[in-house]
Amino acid sequence: MPQSTPDTLRIITLDKYSSETVSVSPLSLYSSYEQIDIELRAPHSMPGYHWHGQIEVNIPFGDDVEYIINGSPIVVKSGSIGLFWASVPHRLTNPGQSHNMGIINIPIHHFMSWTLSRDLVNQITHGSVLQSNSCSLVSEFEIARWVQEIKHSSESRQQLAIDEIGLMLKRICLDGWQQLLVNRQDKSTSKGVSKHSQFYVSQMLEYIATHHNQPLTVKDIAEHIGLHANYAMNVFQRTMQMTIKQYITAMRINHARALLSDTDRTILDISLTVGFNSSSRFYETFQTYIGVTPTQYRKIAREDHRWSSHGASPVYDLEKGACDGKRPLTVTDNLKEKW
Repeated sequence: MPQSTPDTLRIITLDKYSSETVSVSPLSLYSSYEQIDIELRAPHSMPGYHWHGQIEVNIPFGDDVEYIINGSPIVVKSGSIGLFWASVPHRLTNPGQSHNMGIINIPIHHFMSWTLSRDLVNQITHGSVLQSNSCSLVSEFEIARWVQEIKHSSESRQQLAIDEIGLMLKRICLDGWQQLLVNRQDKSTSKGVSKHSQFYVSQMLEYIATHHNQPLTVKDIAEHIGLHANYAMNVFQRTMQMTIKQYITAMRINHARALLSDTDRTILDISLTVGFNSSSRFYETFQTYIGVTPTQYRKIAREDHRWSSHGASPVYDLEKGACDGKRPLTVTDNLKEKW
């Protein structure tokens, strides 16, 4: 049997399309979808939570749709553009009478590289769920065209779709938006951060993802983008409202939240899957971040998926992370924790 790289997980995909065994680290999962992904289909209620590191854009047609996002009920109006960083567990609970919905997933480093309103970018990266004021910024026809063009053999056609999606977001910046969910812990979004900071952070996020299978240090990350380590840490924390270490830990905790609520896997199995080298360390970190133990969280999450208010959920204030829960995984090797 070939020897596994010590800092990766050997996993088997469980979906029906593939039985291929691949090596994946939780730190790489947010970059699993390097390209912008576009769908146009009828929405449906999700049986469980999922999460991924992209910026998610949802446009329902025909009726309003209801979600639970980070433990809070959210309604996106028909024709409006809903926008949030999908790195916390979320699920669509009621599609209403919607006959179609545009679903666009944008890699976060790509999103942050666009010339958008600083306020909009800051609110998204600090955990807000936004909705466009206008209900007529994009049509089903346009989204259907993007679905075809993003898969076109011509890179020029692909880029055309990407550019038009960027223009749609710029129209939101011009026409205005409302916050459907506000991160109550955020104290800096009003001040904003510069486009330079956003660019540097997008480079750091990409570096973390692409070097997940190597020891990660702040010094290495800073040198990659040509910054002093202390300055890089300050830029990251000012932009993301968490340290680099907290970012990685938050990814792991979010991964664990979805596994706890939607699977029967043991606590030890989950702790190793998400990147902790012991269940005791996992218990300690999870309770520090969430306020309850993993066992208590599993019980609460399964008792009631539809919390009625922000304060009703003990998981509401979890810091953001980026981790992909779209594909169920079976672990065959352990992941050694980096931090």
